[in-house]
Amino acid sequence: MTDTIAVLALDALDVRLAREWDCENLLLDDHRRLETYAHSLDFPRTVEVWPTVATGLGPEAHGIAGDGNEWENPLLRAASSITQYLPRGVRATLGRPFQQAGQERSLAETDAPHVFQDGVVRYWPGITPGEHVIEAWRLMSLASGGEITEEQLRRELTGFAGEELGWLAVAAEWDVPIAGVHSHVVDIMGHVYCNREDRLRETYEWADREVGRLRERVDRLVICSDHGMQVGWLDDTDPGTHSFDAVISAEGVDGPLPESVYDVRQWLESEMGEVGPADDRVAESDTPTEHLRDLGYME
Repeated sequence: MTDTIAVLALDALDVRLAREWDCENLLLDDHRRLETYAHSLDFPRTVEVWPTVATGLGPEAHGIAGDGNEWENPLLRAASSITQYLPRGVRATLGRPFQQAGQERSLAETDAPHVFQDGVVRYWPGITPGEHVIEAWRLMSLASGGEITEEQLRRELTGFAGEELGWLAVAAEWDVPIAGVHSHVVDIMGHVYCNREDRLRETYEWADREVGRLRERVDRLVICSDHGMQVGWLDDTDPGTHSFDAVISAEGVDGPLPESVYDVRQWLESEMGEVGPADDRVAESDTPTEHLRDLGYME
């Protein structure tokens, strides 16, 4: 165990649902509703809010607004900038053929300073390449078009989440002050099961069990979300749309917890402890270079 703060960015974790279903591992020893915001739309947007959590800045300052997509093809990139304010369903229909044809896209990344600069971070929208986010969106597109089953979707997303949580557990053992990872499983399943309480509850209970295993491996854990999810059984007005019911929870760090997504970076930085000097030895192999070339490891 180290003093590293492990930060799990659990997209769309809704404070109301976590409380209703007694998810003690998601809510941890200390938790509260986290104020979030809407910018380009009437509800919080993943690619806008997560850079704010990491930088403490709004979209105007961190520079990522709209859907954050950057298609590799310049014509698609231009079209995306024009269509980003269309209704979600229309936009998904227009983009699906290009996704299925293998057109590559990526998430925009901010140049603003962020909380992980002296630590490590993976899959965080706006901070690092978002391969898992892009792939989760692609799978959601396939599922909404009836091209994969719910079981296939669940397997893929829980597989991603297992990798993400495993990486965070290992990263927390390194001599870094902070390690962060983003996971999209709760968000996608929230969209799929926004009117099926029993199925979404299964997702929350699965996530709660997996985070319980993570808790056994880290001393200092912070879980936060960028937004919640409107659902049918709570009489929300638009099930399947992002809600403002984000959450932050923590153990092994001092309170009080931050009130807003704008405050998370400053709070985390105030909680970071000193870490020992990093091992700066250059990586090299004892195996002869010629043999590594024979094995195909080197050119």
